[in-house]
Amino acid sequence: MHKIVLIATIFITSFGYAQSEQIKIKSESLKEANYIKADDFYLTHYLYIDLFLRENLFPMATTEDVSSILKAIKTYVSADTPLEIEIEKPGDRNYLIKMSILKTDDGHELLVAHTNWNTREQLFEKEIDIANDSYTRWYFLNGNKMTYRLNMSDKSDYSAKSKPSLAQAYLLDELPENDNKIKSTLDDVLKQKGLNISDKVHANLVLLKYHIYLRDSSSVVKQSKYLNELFAEHPQEPSILGLKMAFNAAEFQIELMK
Repeated sequence: MHKIVLIATIFITSFGYAQSEQIKIKSESLKEANYIKADDFYLTHYLYIDLFLRENLFPMATTEDVSSILKAIKTYVSADTPLEIEIEKPGDRNYLIKMSILKTDDGHELLVAHTNWNTREQLFEKEIDIANDSYTRWYFLNGNKMTYRLNMSDKSDYSAKSKPSLAQAYLLDELPENDNKIKSTLDDVLKQKGLNISDKVHANLVLLKYHIYLRDSSSVVKQSKYLNELFAEHPQEPSILGLKMAFNAAEFQIELMK
C-alpha cells in the first residue's frame, strides 16, 4: 500500500478529504491563505496530468491522493512559501515535488513544479536537482487562469490548428476573451457532415472539458455517456487511442472537481 507524505513542520489531520493518508507539510512559514487564485479546473487539469500521469510518474494515485495534494498546493504555496511533497512509492527512492511561485521582472507570477525525476536517465534521483535533468513544469498565473508555458498564445499558431485543436487552445490559453469562442468553434466542427471519427471524438472531448470548466454537471454526465458510446463503437480505431487516454484523465478530473 502506497502512502502520500507531505514532509512538514506542521501535521495536518485532514484537508477536507479522506483521512486515511498521513499528510505532512514542510515550509519555512506555513500560513493557510488560498494563495493561488487559479480556477480549480486548471489545477486539476494540468497538475493531475503533469505530476501524476506524464512520464508515468505516479499513475496509481487515487482521487483522495491527488485532491489532498492539490488543496495543499493551492492553500499554502506562495511567493514566500514553497511546498515540498514526498510520495512514498515502491523502490529505493520516493517521488519528490517542490512547488513554488516565482515573480518575473515584469510582475507576472509563475507556478513552478520541480521534481526528482531525471528525464534523461528515466529514474528518480535521491534529491531534486534543478540544474541537471530534473523534470520541471511551470505555469503562467493570470487571475483565475493558469496556463502551461507551451499553451501561451504567443507560443501557438492559431491559424494552423484544426478547429478541435483551436477550441482546446482557447480553453487552455491565458486570454479570458478567448473563452467566448470555444462553443462556437466546436459547433462549427460538430455540424459538419461526414466528420471523421478522430475529429468527432476530439471535438466532443474538448466540449466535455468545457462543460467541466463551466461546472455544468448535467451536460458533463451526458457528454461523458456519449463519449463512452463513441469509444465503444470504435474500439480498435488507432486514431483515437490517445484521445481515449485523455478521456480517462477527464473522467478522473470530474471526480476531483466534485
